Amino acid sequence: MFKILSKITILLFLASQSLFAASVNDGYLEYQKGNNQQAIEIFKKACENGSSSGCYNLGLLYYNGTQVEQEYFKAAEAFAKACDDGHDKACYNLAYMYQYGYGVKLDPKKALELYEKSCKAGVGASCYNMAMMYEGQGGQKDSFKAVDYLTMACNLNHPKACYNLAMKYKNEDGVERDLEKAASLYNKSCDLGNAKACYNLGVMYVEGEYFLQDYIRALELFTKACGMNLKEGCDAYDNLKGRVY
Repeated sequence: MFKILSKITILLFLASQSLFAASVNDGYLEYQKGNNQQAIEIFKKACENGSSSGCYNLGLLYYNGTQVEQEYFKAAEAFAKACDDGHDKACYNLAYMYQYGYGVKLDPKKALELYEKSCKAGVGASCYNMAMMYEGQGGQKDSFKAVDYLTMACNLNHPKACYNLAMKYKNEDGVERDLEKAASLYNKSCDLGNAKACYNLGVMYVEGEYFLQDYIRALELFTKACGMNLKEGCDAYDNLKGRVY
């Protein structure tokens, strides 16, 4: 999911026993009050003193530019320091910046290295972005690696990864066709909140593809997809309900 970076919110590590937890907490409180410049100064000091969460939060403020000047170069510097200190989400954000050349020179190879590091640390979005790069989005196309990283991301409960992987098993794209696997992955993705997965699983029940035809179950899935504002789900529900009621 390439849009995730801009949606990341400041993290407050209340349970941290770090020497710098209090100062990072102070920065967060200033951020909540709308005092972003004060928050920057607090995070900057914590970062300079070795706090990875201070560097990470500083990077977020510079990246998002919320009431402060948006400075990608400074954001990349802060994320790099946090990543070097073991902050996995900072590694993800820095990888994203290398992938698209925000504040750093465009470098897909560096992006893959950083995504790999944070993927192995359990950041599902990193595994997913690696898969997309191996699908040809800014990296060398390799369908087998794409499947591997989609699988890792799905195992980390990344809803779109599960959906994309289901599509591959259904359409025999880089893997052998396996409708049972596709249905299972659609179901997991649907449970994780992916509307298209709910819709596609509903279609499988309507068409009796792998499952016995079951309009009631299909209506439940179309209703769920519609509730997540997927127009196709709403239309499918309207078209099917006349056959049932």
